[in-house]
Amino acid sequence: MSLIRHPKYENIWTARIYPEGRKKDPKTGKPSNKRDTYHFEGTKEQALAWYASLCHSSKTASTVPLAPTIGHAWPQFCVYYKQEVASSTYYDYLKTWDLHLKEYFGQLRPLQLKPGIIEAYKAKRRDEISKRGNPPSKKTINKELSYISAMISWMSKPEINLCQPLTFVIKGYPGKQVKAPLALVPTREEVILLLRRASKHYRGIFATCYYAGLRKSEALNLRSSNINISQGYMLIKGKGEKQRIVPIYRKLLPYLRKRVGQEYLFTNPKTNKVWNDLKKPLDRAAKSAGIKQHVYLHLLRHSFGTHMIQSGVDLRSLQLLMGHSSSQVTEVYTTLAGSFLATQIDRLGSGALRQNKSIKT
Repeated sequence: MSLIRHPKYENIWTARIYPEGRKKDPKTGKPSNKRDTYHFEGTKEQALAWYASLCHSSKTASTVPLAPTIGHAWPQFCVYYKQEVASSTYYDYLKTWDLHLKEYFGQLRPLQLKPGIIEAYKAKRRDEISKRGNPPSKKTINKELSYISAMISWMSKPEINLCQPLTFVIKGYPGKQVKAPLALVPTREEVILLLRRASKHYRGIFATCYYAGLRKSEALNLRSSNINISQGYMLIKGKGEKQRIVPIYRKLLPYLRKRVGQEYLFTNPKTNKVWNDLKKPLDRAAKSAGIKQHVYLHLLRHSFGTHMIQSGVDLRSLQLLMGHSSSQVTEVYTTLAGSFLATQIDRLGSGALRQNKSIKT
């Protein structure tokens, strides 16, 4: 009997035992070397306990299958993950897997992962330079690691039973290090000009993201059944399947009336399918409007929140409109509206100065 660690993989063990004890070969009279081979994946302590139980029950023991590599489990995980997350998250996961995760993690089994391997991946990604000449952000790397963590958690579920749970937590960068910088929000006039310069095929969804403060996924998944034109509201399904009611702003009505009756309001007219990427048409509209800063679809939602604060809307009302679970998230827009607030302070100072002059006279 013997228990041997795999020469290459730290957590793979091989046990070879005589199923009915070592007996002599009747033909040669010598002890038989015929042994059964079993495999196990786990720590040394777990392997020793398994080996002890295997020796006591060798007559009825069955081979313990090794956990598949992460790459081998990937197709089955995709079937599960597609049903669990938003389509935009799923397609981002597929892209991230092909570009970064497959090469680094695909050939590893779950229990081969160690904190050092995770740290090495973080260092590797931070040394890479994108097409724009910048390394990936720490927030991006955290998102990539969350995908791997989701895969391992799924593999270790009792009903899936493809591997044992990890003995450590896959940690990304701390929250303080990945906090996104405040967005530079365009003015109300710049956004309106952007909408006017946008192609007619995209103007509706851009206007909806701005005038209703919707996320990209919320706007793309908007259906006619969610729109009540006569009573003037939309039923929005947000993060975590939470629903909220958003009033329809009068300037948004023309865009919605044209599309009510379709299953999805905003689709590609050529394919009749929901858009996945709206970056290029948004960039063209921003360039035509003379906006030089970096523009992305979620910036229209930021603009909505900021301009609402500038218009005097209270935080609680804005929180309900935007579907924030915490008022702390909504409070960010008071900071984004800082230039407007500074203008108000200047006006206050100018008013006080005029009042003093009138008193003197």
